[in-house]
Amino acid sequence: MRFQLLIAGLCISIAGFAQPTFHNTYDLTNGTAENAFKVFPVEDGVYVDCGTWCNENFKYCPILFKINNNGDSLWHRVYNYDLEDYTIFDYSINSNEEYMYVCGRITVEDKLPFIAKMNTLGDTLWLKTYYAPFWDSAQDIEQDGDGNLVIGVQGGSFGEFANWTVIKTDEAGEMLWSTTIEDSTDYAYGGQLAILNDGSILLAFYSGLEWTSTGRAYYVAKLSSEGEVEWVHNYDEVDRSDDYPALIAPYPDGGFVTGWAFDTISQPGVHTDEGPLLRRYDSDGEILWEYRYVYRRGPKLTNMTVAENGDIIMCGGGGELLIQGDADRAWMARVSGDGELIWKRFYQGLDIPSNTWPFNAVAETSDDGIIACGYIHDTYAMPVPDPDVWLVKTDADGCITPGCQDSILYVSVEEIPGTGETALREVFFKAYPNPARGPIQVEFLNAIRYEEPELRLFNLQGQQVLNQRLQRGAQSAELPTNGLPGGLYILQYTSAGRVLQQERVVKVE
Repeated sequence: MRFQLLIAGLCISIAGFAQPTFHNTYDLTNGTAENAFKVFPVEDGVYVDCGTWCNENFKYCPILFKINNNGDSLWHRVYNYDLEDYTIFDYSINSNEEYMYVCGRITVEDKLPFIAKMNTLGDTLWLKTYYAPFWDSAQDIEQDGDGNLVIGVQGGSFGEFANWTVIKTDEAGEMLWSTTIEDSTDYAYGGQLAILNDGSILLAFYSGLEWTSTGRAYYVAKLSSEGEVEWVHNYDEVDRSDDYPALIAPYPDGGFVTGWAFDTISQPGVHTDEGPLLRRYDSDGEILWEYRYVYRRGPKLTNMTVAENGDIIMCGGGGELLIQGDADRAWMARVSGDGELIWKRFYQGLDIPSNTWPFNAVAETSDDGIIACGYIHDTYAMPVPDPDVWLVKTDADGCITPGCQDSILYVSVEEIPGTGETALREVFFKAYPNPARGPIQVEFLNAIRYEEPELRLFNLQGQQVLNQRLQRGAQSAELPTNGLPGGLYILQYTSAGRVLQQERVVKVE
């Protein structure tokens, strides 16, 4: 069954929008389950780090995929080497966009971290592995101002300890130094690297307070460009948190930003005041400001990036208690360099709302737009759904359609006949009960932000029978229907006379 829009309505074409935007799905392996983990914009398009189960034994195979700036598929490479395990975790593209470095893990007789150099078509030029006791996988790779490579290596012994090591190599992959982060915890996970303008290195990570603990502690370690540990700061400890990584990014004018995934389990009514925490620090690790993302149920934070102008863009997924039950949504949000929320947007792409999956990563594109990646089911055939790569390209305000403000974007992978495009629907409100004997309740999915908002009710002869002005910031309204004859009506939500959404409602006697 192909996915349909969650709420029936007119499809919106985004062709001709000045800044290219799109939402596309891609079946790269003809039916095999696929996911997209990270996006890497370059001048002429975007590289996408994907993966798939590539045989009946559920062997994992990484995929490098490239699209142009309009979302058209250019090529993809599936790396199905004759190894027990070959996993790519991260890419780094050199400043001239001439080649890229990748890092990950391979298993021959033991788990080994590796880095490889590739050309712009994904051909491997060389691959080097690194061995030390308990080194398992290279999780993150960055290039410093001198062209050297800095890699975060995860390692440990199951049930005994886990730790992080930072290694630096030259451009040819020759080891220059390695430093294992020593701290007070035995279990450190989820690290991400950032390199400041002076060449110093930051590693963000979280730890399980004990092997069996559900608690988390969040850390940042700072190393000199020569690998000397300058400090390790423990910033927070929380009772519960899901296994999402500690995120970090350098800030354009110095210092850095972290994203902590506080309470992403988000038990309704238990931790309602908690959600992902964004922080800005100076280069010594002193906190300048913090912003906590709260939206009824704290959403999952999966990735963030710092835009050219210093704004921070985040993404993830999470649930929301709606009229018709518990619905999951992918989301993006933009926060200013001063820690003020600029906007947040929600995107829902499945006909079963609770099965919408998060965006895994977000990045700013060369035209100042935003691209996010994840996966979406193009069919729901049981017992095994078939997820495909899902890419959403928006403008700088998170909009696929021009001027979106307080809507949620519902998308479908079903093509509009004769256009090659897929369906898109902006949804602002839900009306219930429908049919209604008494008042119609209208609940807005986000607080109203449009100018001169109104609700209008029309009969089938096109006559307006009700009109209600709304207040900006409101999230609900009630339309009285007493005195109206039974029948079918059209309910419109408008801004300054422009219709944003309309739905059919039924009044019964």
